[in-house]
Amino acid sequence: MPRRSFLPLAVLTLLAGCGTGTAASPSAAPSPAQDKAHMMQAAKADCMKTKGFRYVPYVDPKTIEQEPKPFDYAEEKAYRSKRGLGVFINHVDPDKTPDQGDDPNDAIVTNLSPAQSSAYKKAAENCDVQAARQVTGKNVKSWSDWYGQADEVLKRLWKRELDGDPKLVQLASDMGDCLTGKGYRVTATNPVAMGEWALQMVMNDFQENRKTLTSDGDGPTFKPTDLSPEEARRRLNKEIKVALDDLECGKRFHPVFRPKWKELERRVRDEFGM
Repeated sequence: MPRRSFLPLAVLTLLAGCGTGTAASPSAAPSPAQDKAHMMQAAKADCMKTKGFRYVPYVDPKTIEQEPKPFDYAEEKAYRSKRGLGVFINHVDPDKTPDQGDDPNDAIVTNLSPAQSSAYKKAAENCDVQAARQVTGKNVKSWSDWYGQADEVLKRLWKRELDGDPKLVQLASDMGDCLTGKGYRVTATNPVAMGEWALQMVMNDFQENRKTLTSDGDGPTFKPTDLSPEEARRRLNKEIKVALDDLECGKRFHPVFRPKWKELERRVRDEFGM
């Protein structure tokens, strides 16, 4: 499947990479979610083989974590002090090749010709859809439909279990007051809004430096315009300040909010075989 996550909140973990307190923990035995994820990958590999392509079943450990580590303020602060939310840091030194991660299929795709890559991508989408139907029973038609259905389910859970949690509502309101006191404009203080506040601020700045919005099956991709390392560093410094202010004002909110949000995402990933 294309490696994207639910937007906007999950970007905080998978795009930004922020939060050592949310890193996956080793598991002694496969959980039901892991079993379903592996079933999906096995079904996809079989399907890709029938289409003439090699595909290695791969389950990203971050997508199957069951018990996230407790939110660690000190670790989070150390990360944000250097990398902010992980957005502009990738443009400070553009000569470095981005880390492809551990998925062995990255190397397979890299070695394909443009025509083969296009055919591979089409086959991968078809096989993901077939596997999703087979394993989850969901009537999905495409990657976008698959993620769209999952997003809708997740948003309903956010509204009920996050925005509907009285403790989180109070903590989010207090966080909003703190940010307002620091001079930020806060338009909504419900828990979901406060959970994504900092990243939304940074992404708005990031997208101002993009001129072409494309779609590659992995969700929206913003093509960079001219952004020098010096300008990227200036914007990274601004991002770091936002990230640290968010952390400071949310030091009581985030430890309660983050585990609840991660659990909801895990439940939806399990339901949809992601």
